[in-house]
Amino acid sequence: MAAANRFAKLAAPLALCIAVCAAIVAVIALRQGPAPTMTADRLDVIDLRLAALQARVEEMEARLDAIEREASLRSMGAPAPGAAPSASPPRSDLGDYGALMRLVNRRNANEALRPVSTDRLLAVFGQPSEELADGDCAAPTSPRLVSALETRDVGPFSAQLIRPALDSVEEILGRVRIDHPELFAQLVSYGGLCARLIRGSADMVSRHAFGVAIDISIGDTIDEMGDGKTQRGLILLADYFNEAGWVWGAAFGREDSMHFEVSEELFDRWYP
Repeated sequence: MAAANRFAKLAAPLALCIAVCAAIVAVIALRQGPAPTMTADRLDVIDLRLAALQARVEEMEARLDAIEREASLRSMGAPAPGAAPSASPPRSDLGDYGALMRLVNRRNANEALRPVSTDRLLAVFGQPSEELADGDCAAPTSPRLVSALETRDVGPFSAQLIRPALDSVEEILGRVRIDHPELFAQLVSYGGLCARLIRGSADMVSRHAFGVAIDISIGDTIDEMGDGKTQRGLILLADYFNEAGWVWGAAFGREDSMHFEVSEELFDRWYP
């Protein structure tokens, strides 16, 4: 029944979109065909109508995207981020938040958000540690970085990050606790600050080394990096992090869906 309702929602906008597209094709054909009596004024009218039709198509595409997103969220029993929490008690039939799901269109998961560059982080904090390696976490030694770090309970777990990142995570998880209390209760962190190189790299410093990245998973299971899948609960969680200006690692060349890091735009607000 839910699927039928979603298709019903889509049917009218789709029909209108098809009709508008057909009208645009007809107008274009009219302009390209022989029209010996066509005046400049008439062409101007056609241009205006064509622009109006194109605007209508763009509007319908935006509406279809919104309907598709709403249907996807509703299929998981979830309100959109920022929506008022339901007055009804949490559903118990939402399934396993730790269940693995195939990621669809994952490379576009962050839309326009960009990771903050290592050069920018080095300019603000300096080299995070004198003993960076591909493996165990080293102790941070940069005075600027050490003075910016804090360890704090952010709700379901404790994390060590730079202070504005902790403030942001605490706010994000506070919203998750209201909208999805069952998901909130299952969140586990597998690392925040960790002064090391990117795994498999000889010289690339990890964002974890600067306290601007955190790894979050559901329960005691961890999704294998690079398998193109993610835990069901992380799909919901990613919407909240993206909206707050964090980049989701699911969109990386090598998928890392438990990883969230501060975007360039967010970092620039903290450190202009």
